[in-house]
Amino acid sequence: MSLSRVVNLIVLFAAVASWGCSPAYRGAVQSQEAFEQARLVMESRQPAAAPAKDAGVGSAGDEAGTPGAGGLASLASSQPDVYLIKNATVTVECDDARTATNTLVGTLQSAGAYVSNLNEFVDALGRRTVTMQVRVPADKFDQSISSLESLGKILNKQVSTEDVTEEYVDTDSRVRNLKKTEERLIDHLNRAAQLEDILRVENELTRVREQIERMEGRLRFLTNRVSFSTITVTLQEKAKAEPIVPPQSFSTAKEFSEAIRSLVGFLQVIWSMVIWVLVWSPVFAAIVAAVYLLYRQYRKQIRRLNL
Repeated sequence: MSLSRVVNLIVLFAAVASWGCSPAYRGAVQSQEAFEQARLVMESRQPAAAPAKDAGVGSAGDEAGTPGAGGLASLASSQPDVYLIKNATVTVECDDARTATNTLVGTLQSAGAYVSNLNEFVDALGRRTVTMQVRVPADKFDQSISSLESLGKILNKQVSTEDVTEEYVDTDSRVRNLKKTEERLIDHLNRAAQLEDILRVENELTRVREQIERMEGRLRFLTNRVSFSTITVTLQEKAKAEPIVPPQSFSTAKEFSEAIRSLVGFLQVIWSMVIWVLVWSPVFAAIVAAVYLLYRQYRKQIRRLNL
């Protein structure tokens, strides 16, 4: 190697070392860090990517941290791409509401259901009505509806179904994307050196975690509503036969007694008025006397003016 080449290499290394220690180099590094922070913030604020068309229960259960995946394991085998919330309202006419209630509760509990609300009412004729709200497993919904027919006559039955597949899959996809953003923010927080950068990343990390908690709560709610259907059952007793009451017969003694009571009541009212007038008579007399004196003075003044 010639001497000129050695000199050129030494000059090049010296230039590179001096530029690396210069303020321009440190400013470039800080600019790169600021750009990375801005990119992470923008990614965390962007809406989640649209879920894949074939995403369903299986995609929700693949992530280990996805809430509610275990609660829908039984549904995944039968309907892997559909989340349905089923509700029903049934009115049954039976002979004895309490007996029917005990029978129904025993039947539903054996199927894994539970009673969430119960109300009992007895009307003026003695007929008992029991209204209960039952949560049954989704795969036992049709079986539970059929079991109500054995209690008595079905007077009314309404069944509604709400498809929440799109909301569930979209929310689950957003949660997974936000968790990835959370990991990137944590990694950048560990590498941040300046206090201003640390505070900015922590604020963004708090906002992302709040969104994750809110969406995970919504997923848990949808999972519960899908896993357990709601049936509102009203058990009302049949109308009981009542004896026909004959019309009341006329009674002279009863009419005479009522007339006497009415007369006594009228005399009591008159006597009460007399007592009130007597008690207030001094007040009335003073008012009348004052009005009379004023009237006499007025007449005297009129006469003097005429003279």
